[in-house]
Amino acid sequence: MDCSGGVFHLRFPSTFLSSKKGHVRKHLFRAAALVGLVGLACSDGLEPVPFQGISGTVSFVGEVPDSTDWVRLVAYRDLPQQPLDLLGFAAFSDTLPLGVQNPEFILGLDAARYAWLPIVWKRQDAPLSPEALRVIGWYTGGSGPFDPPQPIEVETNAETGDLTVTGDFGQLLTAEEALEAIR
Repeated sequence: MDCSGGVFHLRFPSTFLSSKKGHVRKHLFRAAALVGLVGLACSDGLEPVPFQGISGTVSFVGEVPDSTDWVRLVAYRDLPQQPLDLLGFAAFSDTLPLGVQNPEFILGLDAARYAWLPIVWKRQDAPLSPEALRVIGWYTGGSGPFDPPQPIEVETNAETGDLTVTGDFGQLLTAEEALEAIR
């Protein structure tokens, strides 16, 4: 048995599948029990896996445009330099609820430093492209939605919580405008 890398290998005799009908059920039960025991032996047992990433609240300002398809929080390890870089994100949140003034978010991330956490708005009936996306704010560490971005450090097996990110529906910045604002 090899548990390295979270993968283990089991070998069954060549007669496993050719056994009589009554024995197949017994073999399957034994195999399932063996897989369960090996899984416990190769892990920390039934210990919960800690959440790793960020969480907090989004504060929306202004009226949600009727043309809204979705709004998400997006994580970038590096500050994008050109509009196409906006498609090179590390991760993005689930769609944020639009009828809620201060929805909570949770975003699982690899342990790393994230330079920019913008709130991205997408227009309805438009393909996913920089032209269809607008930035309505980003994480600034508590100041206004378009102040200099504040980087976030995600530690291994740790949650960086209680973040507040403000998004202003009255200021839908194009990719070029957002990139100019963060430089």
